Amino acid sequence: MGTKDCEECGAAFLPTGPARYCGEECRTEVQALQSTASMYGLTLEQVRVVRAVGACMICASAVSGFTSGIFAVDHCHGSGVVRGVLCQSCNFLLGNARDDVDVLLGAIKYLLKDHAAEPWNQGARRAEVLADRKERRLTARLAQSERALDAAEQRVKELEAVLVEVAEDTAVAARRRARDADVVEKFIGEFISPAPSGSSRVTAGALRTAWADWAAGASCPVQSLHEALHRLGGRHRRSSTGRYWDGVALRCPSRPDAGT
Repeated sequence: MGTKDCEECGAAFLPTGPARYCGEECRTEVQALQSTASMYGLTLEQVRVVRAVGACMICASAVSGFTSGIFAVDHCHGSGVVRGVLCQSCNFLLGNARDDVDVLLGAIKYLLKDHAAEPWNQGARRAEVLADRKERRLTARLAQSERALDAAEQRVKELEAVLVEVAEDTAVAARRRARDADVVEKFIGEFISPAPSGSSRVTAGALRTAWADWAAGASCPVQSLHEALHRLGGRHRRSSTGRYWDGVALRCPSRPDAGT
């Protein structure tokens, strides 16, 4: 049996039987969709459209799947019309207001009113209490801002230290490359002698292979270089005077100082 696509998320999976969904999460989500469709008299596709809204239609906070516990399909209890998607908080808000527009408008007016002018907020003692609370609130916000600033400054210092370390590593790497380049040039000069015929020199890739083996402690890189060149192709000749490759004489160089 081959793979099939999950009917909920579309992911390919290998079914162990007549399965329609890739896992328990998709199966549970579909069951919730079907339950919602049955509850509100919608088709499964209509419920999917409702779910695709993705945000509360009152406060605009994000809502997720039906199984998350923060997703609500809002409907008119009188007509049964589905009005949209709400988070649980806004759904409770409408429920507690009994879907009464006058109650909700009254709540808005209440929130917009300047309550400092109420008689219970008058008097020297009350003014002192309110001023003290305001000062404490501002002090708390200032302390929070200072902590955030300290954390940001600490992060900047950490990043600066990282940049310094990277710069140092880069400088060390550059010095190492320059040193290695000098050593490799010496290696090439001692390792390869162009034949009198003026044949081309050995390829850089083969040299790097031989150099790596030699630097790792091989007694002589000639054999490694020979094997590398053999893979690349070419004419190899061995005589009593040494090894030759396309007219290039190969010999083992003297190893550079380990501290170089």
